[in-house]
Amino acid sequence: MTHGGTAAIPRTPSLDWLAEVGDIIPAGCSTLAKTPQRLMPGRGAIAAVRAKDAEFTDLDGRTWLDCEMAMGTATWGHARAEVEEAVVAQLRRGISFSVADPLELDLAQRLLARFGVYESVKFAKSGADAVSGAVRIARAATGRDLVVATEYHGWHDWAAPSHYSAHHTELGIPQAVAALTLTSPPDDPERLVDSLRRNPGAVAAVVLCPNRWSADHLGTVVAEARSQGAVVVFDEVTSGMRTGRRATCGEVDVWPDLLCISKGMANGLPLAAILGDRRLVMRSADVRMSNAHSSESLAFAAALACEDLLDAAPVWPSWRERTGTMMAALRARITELGLTGRVEVRGDHSSFALGTPGATDFWTDPFRAHVLATLADRQIFTKGYFVFSDRHTPAQLDQVEQAIDAALNSF
Repeated sequence: MTHGGTAAIPRTPSLDWLAEVGDIIPAGCSTLAKTPQRLMPGRGAIAAVRAKDAEFTDLDGRTWLDCEMAMGTATWGHARAEVEEAVVAQLRRGISFSVADPLELDLAQRLLARFGVYESVKFAKSGADAVSGAVRIARAATGRDLVVATEYHGWHDWAAPSHYSAHHTELGIPQAVAALTLTSPPDDPERLVDSLRRNPGAVAAVVLCPNRWSADHLGTVVAEARSQGAVVVFDEVTSGMRTGRRATCGEVDVWPDLLCISKGMANGLPLAAILGDRRLVMRSADVRMSNAHSSESLAFAAALACEDLLDAAPVWPSWRERTGTMMAALRARITELGLTGRVEVRGDHSSFALGTPGATDFWTDPFRAHVLATLADRQIFTKGYFVFSDRHTPAQLDQVEQAIDAALNSF
């Protein structure tokens, strides 16, 4: 049916859901990175009902090749059998007890053995909680107030003003709190060192996402921070399980005082951890870092199953080599098509994106919208980032590369 020369948009379950959800749930989803505003309603997927391996089915019954993998949390693939079986078995034993579950110690020991340089572990339920806990520990250990932030480190008061463009009052954060966080851009050692030297003896913690730094620059700022008596915190919430067996710090052999990991630890179940030496991590009890759900058992069971999978994996991450060749091929294609200066490939095998060089807002970048539309027409789901898993097959990765190539050709 048409009206006034304009074709009516066909009603679908997804669009009906979208019309209702925005008045009930802020932004349409309690996880802001999953909100429909970042997607293409009517063209791409906006709500999912099931997932398996590297695919999911949306509310309209369409199957999508997933290049997001639940924000990188489903490292081993959706509904991975080994993890699923461990979770179901634990579900039958109990979800959460009135006292500690020995699985917590089992998992802590597995993590300490894997990383090999730390003594203690504190668990949490989200990456933001882990990083905020590390900052709290650093302040207690040093008796200092200032923190240097270099990236998005979560929504908490100390971190949000350094990332979001909104004024701190719009974010509901007092000026006195916002003033305690100094902002320094990633991979800019001069700026970070300058922040430290302008505030001698006042910085409690320097918080870095090491995958965004070159190894040389990382070593420089870590050494400077320690010389100033600051606690070095690595926020590997996103990169930790996806970069290598011992995270980015293990890849480059630069180790923080406190390491925060989360996404992928339990293949989609909520879990995070702070690793460090006993002196620091034990302070998490002194600063009263706690949550009723930090010690629930399902995530521990899932994480132990993931540790078993990791031990058995001959190469990790399994998609590293193929992603590297894909990124190299896309860069060559950009040059061949004369798009140098208009499009670039950013990131590494843990997560990469294509975008306009110098674009200040990835989410409003016209090239991102072009990629989403081109891939949606091929039923490949992305938000602009490409995040693969152990369940992406060679044929599926070829399909992704061909689709991105088509987007470059048609731009």
